[in-house]
Amino acid sequence: MAKANGYDRYFSDNRMKLERIFGSSEALCSYDTCQFEDYSKYVAPRFDPLKKAKRRAEVFPKDCENAFAMGARLVKKPA
Repeated sequence: MAKANGYDRYFSDNRMKLERIFGSSEALCSYDTCQFEDYSKYVAPRFDPLKKAKRRAEVFPKDCENAFAMGARLVKKPA
């Protein structure tokens, strides 16, 4: 998804800038996240609340685990 929208280049450029300034750097993207806590309170026909809820239950916890693991790796890496 990020590659299709051109974000991969943007993220890569930012990663390289961060590495020049701070040393080791990584990026993690979490896609198709929830825009609202309660979709019934908004007119947003572009989003499928059931699909969003399913993804949040199945994918988002894995994204959070990956983010935690990345943070642990970054803390251990020498600058």
